[in-house]
Amino acid sequence: MTCKEAGFTLIEAVMVIVILGIISTGVLLYFTGVSSSGGPSALTQGLSLAQEKLERVMADKKANGFSTIVSEPAAALPAPFGRFTGQLDVFCVQEADLNASSGTMPGCADSDIRAKRVRVTVSWPGSSVDIATVITNH
Repeated sequence: MTCKEAGFTLIEAVMVIVILGIISTGVLLYFTGVSSSGGPSALTQGLSLAQEKLERVMADKKANGFSTIVSEPAAALPAPFGRFTGQLDVFCVQEADLNASSGTMPGCADSDIRAKRVRVTVSWPGSSVDIATVITNH
């Protein structure tokens, strides 16, 4: 007596599920627009690079004085961070209104302004991050 059963074995069913999972992951990534921007790791690196630049600005101010805090144009960062671009924007601000840009750079010497708003922007293909602070001459 020969018994032929029709259907799938457990191994065949598991293989189909695995293959569909792999295919659906690729399709999902395609339609959600995830690109090679690096995702969370690039964001973490960008934030670290921006924080490092802001700390260097603070150290320069302490070592060389308030007038050394000046804007820097966008420039590619050195290796191994070549895909990142860094920029430093500095504005003289009134201490009463820290959002209002005024004064003459670099020393804000045209008046009694003794505060600068400093913004560091780090960008990479597909995204960017910026951090800002106010530095005073007190």
